[in-house]
Amino acid sequence: MSHLPLLIPIGVLIGLLLGSVGGGGSLVAVPALVYVGDQSVRGAQAGALVVVVAASAIGLAAYLRRADVRWRAGLAFGAAAGVSSLAGSLLSRQLDPNVLLLAFAPVMVLGAVAMVGERGRAASTFRPWREGISPGPAARVALFGLATGWLTGLFGVGGGFVIVPVLVLGLGFGLGEAVGTSLLVIIIGSLVALGERLPGGAVDWAVIVPFAAAAVTGVLAGSLVGERVSTLALTRWFAVLVVATAAYTATAAFVALT
Repeated sequence: MSHLPLLIPIGVLIGLLLGSVGGGGSLVAVPALVYVGDQSVRGAQAGALVVVVAASAIGLAAYLRRADVRWRAGLAFGAAAGVSSLAGSLLSRQLDPNVLLLAFAPVMVLGAVAMVGERGRAASTFRPWREGISPGPAARVALFGLATGWLTGLFGVGGGFVIVPVLVLGLGFGLGEAVGTSLLVIIIGSLVALGERLPGGAVDWAVIVPFAAAAVTGVLAGSLVGERVSTLALTRWFAVLVVATAAYTATAAFVALT
C-alpha cells in the first residue's frame, strides 16, 4: 500500500492514454507495477490486465457515442486474438520474466514507430462489414487478430499499442475508428489472458483496485482530450512515452540478467 501514492498518478496517465489514443495502458502499467509497485512480473501482468479492462470499458462507451467502433470487424478480430492469446500465455509460463521484459522492449519501439507513420494521416479505406463482408478483408482481420492475441498472451499486455497500428496500416481504418475499435478488441483479448492468470491468485487487489480506479478517472479525461486535441499530435506524444518506457524496461531487464 505504501506504493500507492506513486502508482495513482501513473494510473491516471494510463487512463489518459487509453481514452485518447486507444493504447499504451499495459506498456506503462506492467513496468510501473514491477519497478514502482515492487510486484513480480507475473503479478504485474495480471494486475495490468485488470486495470486495462476496467479503463477500456469506460473508454469504449465514449467512442460508441461518436460511432467510431466497428463492431463486426472488432468482434471477429477480438475472437481471433482471444484464441491465440491462450497460446501466448502458455509460452509465457516457460520463459524467464526478465527475458520477456527484454524481448518486449523492441516490440514497444516498433509499435511506437508504426503509430506515427504516414498512414496515420490518411482517411479510412475500410468498408464497414454492415455493408457486406468479402473474403480478403475477413482473412486479414483473422490473421492480424491471431498475431495480436499471441502478443497479448505472451507479454501480458492489452495490445492497444499493436492493435491501432494494425488496424490503420493493415486494414485501412482511419485513426479515430481504429482507436475506438481497439478498445473493444483490448477488452476481449485481455479478459481471455486474465482468465488464464487469475487462478494463480497473482493479483494484489489492495493495490490494483485503487490503481484501476485512477485509470478509469484518467480515461474519462482522456476521452475529452481526444475530442479537443488532434489525435495525431497525441499519438506522437504517446510514441515518445513508449520509446522512453522501452529503453528503461530493456535496461532494467538486461541488468537483472547479467
